[in-house]
Amino acid sequence: MLSRLYLIIFFTCLIPVYLFASPQLTLSEDVSSYTNFYVEYLEEKSKKALSIEEVSASEFDSIHENRFSIGYKRNPVWFRFTIYNDSSKETETILEMTEMFHRTVDLYVISQSSIKEVKNGLDIPISKREIEKINPSFMLSLKPYETKNIYIRVTSTYSIFGSIQLKKPKQFLKDTQTHNYMLMFYFGAILIIAIYNLFIFLFLKEKIYLYYVGYVLSFALWVSLYKGLLFYYIDIKTFNLLQITVPVLFLMLILFSQAILETKINFPRINRTLNGFIWLISFGLIVMLIDLHLGLSFMSLCTVFLMPFLLFTAIFTASKGYKIAKIYLLVLFISFIGMSLLSMLSLGLMPYSVLISYAPVIGSFFEIIFFSLLLAYRINLFREKTSEAQNKLLVQQRTENSRLFHTVAEKTLALNTANKQLSKELEEKEELAKNLKHHASTDTLTGLMNRRSYFKACEKEITSATRYKTKLSYLTIDIDKFKKINDTYGHPFGDEVIRSLGVLLIENSRSSDYVARIGGEEFAILMPETDVDAAYHLADRLRANIAKHKIIYENKVIQITVSMGLSHLLEEDKDIETIVKRSDDALYEAKENGRNQVRCA
Repeated sequence: MLSRLYLIIFFTCLIPVYLFASPQLTLSEDVSSYTNFYVEYLEEKSKKALSIEEVSASEFDSIHENRFSIGYKRNPVWFRFTIYNDSSKETETILEMTEMFHRTVDLYVISQSSIKEVKNGLDIPISKREIEKINPSFMLSLKPYETKNIYIRVTSTYSIFGSIQLKKPKQFLKDTQTHNYMLMFYFGAILIIAIYNLFIFLFLKEKIYLYYVGYVLSFALWVSLYKGLLFYYIDIKTFNLLQITVPVLFLMLILFSQAILETKINFPRINRTLNGFIWLISFGLIVMLIDLHLGLSFMSLCTVFLMPFLLFTAIFTASKGYKIAKIYLLVLFISFIGMSLLSMLSLGLMPYSVLISYAPVIGSFFEIIFFSLLLAYRINLFREKTSEAQNKLLVQQRTENSRLFHTVAEKTLALNTANKQLSKELEEKEELAKNLKHHASTDTLTGLMNRRSYFKACEKEITSATRYKTKLSYLTIDIDKFKKINDTYGHPFGDEVIRSLGVLLIENSRSSDYVARIGGEEFAILMPETDVDAAYHLADRLRANIAKHKIIYENKVIQITVSMGLSHLLEEDKDIETIVKRSDDALYEAKENGRNQVRCA
């Protein structure tokens, strides 16, 4: 009890620090999902697991977007950010990890009055989770204008990648249903193709169809594991054991490739190399049974080399006039893109996105359909080589080909429809991400840069000015007696004054200047490559133009004045804080000396 009380007091004292030190996500009533924001990242280095007290006292490595691709890590990793409810109502939102295969996902929610710990991940059965969904999800409730600090601890036997997203409950349910419908369509189509080709195998007794069906079913099983559909019905040990479908599907792909390209007869050297890959992947399967984490890393590396070699094999055989290799090359290239993207994502070599995460699933759908067409084309070639004595069999094959073609055509049409729908949804998500990024960097009242984006731009300009030894000036602007305006005319009139001043600042500044609203009635302008004299001339002209401007709102007319504090970059300045302080001191001097004037520091 004493340790818990000490921890509450400790975090209560640190909350003001976190509000300025950690990335903050502001919740509003009119936004249903938050898919693009910033978090802090920390990887544990010691063998002993860190407690939440030790993590909170640690310095996090860096700030990242909420999308992460870290690779295979044996040690736990932490994410930290702050949530602020900018609403007069209590807000409920769901924090969701977009990928489900992390072994543990532990959430720590710290506020002034409590510390909440919720466990999730593969180690926790779905029936025992707070939200019974495949992806680790947590319910968060924030009181009006409440701030909470979020810590997420992740460990994984597999690669660590994914995205942290916040959604309103209705949006969360809608996205979950959409995701489930897409996967249902995928598995339905795959199952039909697999059953169809299994019947062909039973009829023709050719191993190539068995390899193809084995590849299709093992790929479908891997997708069901990758997206967690089987986790409703199996425990974690079975889930880990079934990861052997990864080497199995690649074994089936190699055997299918050897059969379709007839490498054993026509290209013996290539066939021996492919046999070498079979031994390597079989070794990887054994390693996975001993150490799953190491085995998955080994399989990712094998994939990086196997897929280019299969492409080389297809190109080489096609160059030798082997017709079927040209189609095989096109189909394999689709699979190569999807699996290579996933391998690079798993190794932490590519930034995470939902599209890349689904790349092997989408690629496999096209690949499986086109491989089915390839088998149909192979049957057609075989028909052309048979003798006239087999005419009855050829007629039967034509009928079978026609039925196969129509079946595949129907599935292709359904695939195109689903692909268009998926493209539309991706476009909508991209547009939403752009809007969220714009709102995150813009003051909603004036359309100017907000405080966060403005000071980020200032840091870049100061770094550039210091490196190239150029001039730089900073101007702080404050509306004189703004409180009196609000008290006399009301806050809507005060908002109109702020909006009008924002327009005047844009109209009277240069395109190279950075103009921002950094407080209630406080504005700032950063003027790159501008010395003090030029900056003072621009500032004084701006002050005079503001004083002459009449603001009209609801049949009321007033004129305002502003006080300005001006500073410039000195050689000893290393960051923005020193320049801003001098500018604020000059502004204070202008206020004390009668207002409506520009003072230099």
